[in-house]
Parts: sequence; C-alpha cells; structure tokens
Amino acid sequence: MKNLILYLIICTSFSLATSNNNIFIIKDKDGKVLKGKRITHNKNYDKLLAEQAALLKELARNKLLAEQNSILNDLDKLESKRSNLAKSAIDYNKENILTNAKKHLGGKYVWGGTHPKGFDCSGYMQYIYKKEGVSIPRTANAQSKVGKEVSRFSLKKGDLLFFLTDKSRNMPVTHVGMYIGDGNFIHAASKKKGIIITSLDDSRYSLLFVKATRVIK
Repeated sequence: MKNLILYLIICTSFSLATSNNNIFIIKDKDGKVLKGKRITHNKNYDKLLAEQAALLKELARNKLLAEQNSILNDLDKLESKRSNLAKSAIDYNKENILTNAKKHLGGKYVWGGTHPKGFDCSGYMQYIYKKEGVSIPRTANAQSKVGKEVSRFSLKKGDLLFFLTDKSRNMPVTHVGMYIGDGNFIHAASKKKGIIITSLDDSRYSLLFVKATRVIK
C-alpha cells in the first residue's frame, strides 16, 4: 500500500476537496484530471489518509536526517582543517624532527618514492613531517605553497628549502630539502647520491635556490 501511495505522490497530484463535496481527484503533472470520484466517508478512507500521513511524515523525517548528516560531515571537515592549522602553530621539538630525518642518511633515492625503502625529495619531506603529525602536499611545487615564506638569511631548523633544478619541467620549483642548521640542509638529492646533507652556501644549490617556507615553529 505504501508503494502505491508513494507512486501517486510522485507521479500525480493528489488532492481532496472539502468535506462538503467528498470528491477524490487524481491529476497528472500538467494539472489534467485523470480520475475523479465522489466518495463516502468510511473506515477504508480513514485508513488511506492515515497511511498517507504516516508516509509523508517518514519522508520528511528521512529528508531531515539526510540534511543533518550533511551538516555533520561539513562540520567534521571544518574541524579537521582547524586541527591541522592548530598543529602547524605548535612549537615542535626541532631536534626530534632532525633526528628522524638523519636516520635516513645514505638511503636510496627512488623517483616517486614515499617510504624508507626509497624516497624522492618531496616524498622524503612529506614522510618526515608526517612523523610529527603535520600533513603537507606530495610534490615539491605544491609543498612550496604552504607555510609562511621566510628569508634565506633567517632560516631555522625544520624550514623547507626549495630549488629550481630542472628548468625543462616548466615549473617554478622542482626540488625540496630541509634546513638543519649551520648553513646545511638534508635532502634526497639524486639516484647517484641518495639522501645526503649539503651546504646551502657552498654548493650549486646556492644559485638554484628559489624560496624557503616555515610550516612549523
């Protein structure tokens, strides 16, 4: 019976005249009367109205629940963003993040690598930052767009350094490393060198330097 009522609600316009006329009318979506019948007030009619009212109430409740779930999902997303922003403002233990980074010295460079069996430059940075509970994008170019940009002459441990090492890729940034203090940075350099520590000032990277950002204090 509920299926029949739902079909009538969706496909036709169901209306009842005033109790004085007692006329049952079914119209199509264009308002054309498909069926009209004078009816008498009886128990079956009361049952039909009761079932119709119950169904409409159920549909309204389901719609309300769907809207509430949508709102809750949006709130979860906002809370997640708020949490990430809050984390980025925390004073992290810089020695801890540097210690974790140095554990991988001598490790392999693998294009597209994101784990200790093999890292590329941005995969390495993403992995190290994730260890500290901080999420950053996957590629060097995308990573260069997060955090606060800082001067090359005011670098702090844990800052990200960005370089343009391959102009043929037509991107403003193609390489990333992490500043570890004393003018040095650690990075997944190449297949030949793997993960190494390099001087920012006394190497070719001095000329290839593009910018630096601070994601954590």
